Amino acid sequence: KWLRGDRAALEWVPEDVRPILVQDRGGGSFSFSEECGREADEVGFVVRANQNRRICTPEGTDEKLFEWSRDSIKIQQGGGREARTAEVSIATGSCEVRAPRNNPDQEGSGGFTVVRVNEITEAEDPIQWVLIATESIATLNDVMELIENYRLRWWIEDWHKVLKTGCKIEQRQLQTSERMEVLLRVPSVIALKILELGELARGDDPTPADILLVGAERTVLGMLLPELPGESAKAYAVHGATLGG
Repeated sequence: KWLRGDRAALEWVPEDVRPILVQDRGGGSFSFSEECGREADEVGFVVRANQNRRICTPEGTDEKLFEWSRDSIKIQQGGGREARTAEVSIATGSCEVRAPRNNPDQEGSGGFTVVRVNEITEAEDPIQWVLIATESIATLNDVMELIENYRLRWWIEDWHKVLKTGCKIEQRQLQTSERMEVLLRVPSVIALKILELGELARGDDPTPADILLVGAERTVLGMLLPELPGESAKAYAVHGATLGG
């Protein structure tokens, strides 16, 4: 189902854009990585491994991943986990991922980049990611960009959550997919706007209010909340939330 959904999404991507598919552990199957790997020139992927894999190293011997760095990454709230900044060790390597033994319908192998992210400061439930990707790595910036691509999936998950719980899109009883597609156009923008407001409310970025709100919106909020004119976008987001839905 992961490939089916990704292929449907790729139909919307311009021909001159090489997309990178990002999957959590649900997409960590050999069939996904093997099929996407065959088209690596046209589409890349970053997926979190969900189990141990049969691999073959370049030298055919046991090898260790090269530790690039120790760095800080922001971890979003979710699954009973509070948002925090995690201190992590980052190691990378490359290997050939082979087909599983227990599935005779799968065969072959594919060469991929491996990135391991281990949290070193959290005692309970530390972050431990093993990411498999088509993207090559030459510098630390390449590594951090790959990790950031994986982290972006939280934005997509939050966007779907706002659509379902905030906009209550699942309660719309429409009979055709065409009508649902038309309906989604407005809530999709609303959900993105809500995510922007939440990000501004949580952060320390002094973004000007006119970046977030048009003049009419600022005027109305200024009439309701006289202390707002002249404040940053964060102030508008925080104070505006007190007005309710």
